[in-house]
Amino acid sequence: MKVFIWYVDKCSDNYHSNGGVVVFAESEDEARSLANAEEHVVVPANLRPDFVLQPDNMEPRVLVFPDAGCC
Repeated sequence: MKVFIWYVDKCSDNYHSNGGVVVFAESEDEARSLANAEEHVVVPANLRPDFVLQPDNMEPRVLVFPDAGCC
């Protein structure tokens, strides 16, 4: 299991739409698919992860961190 982290242009419907997406998955393709299945999240096909980590004993999971900005 790996952890894929992207900084994206859209991950929420907040006024400030930029933010981070963290996905626990076996592969980048699975991570992108899981992320894009979340409401408001867009991880483009050509966007490489900003970080890829490989900790032990993880279950598939998506964490979304929208940019709350000043609002």
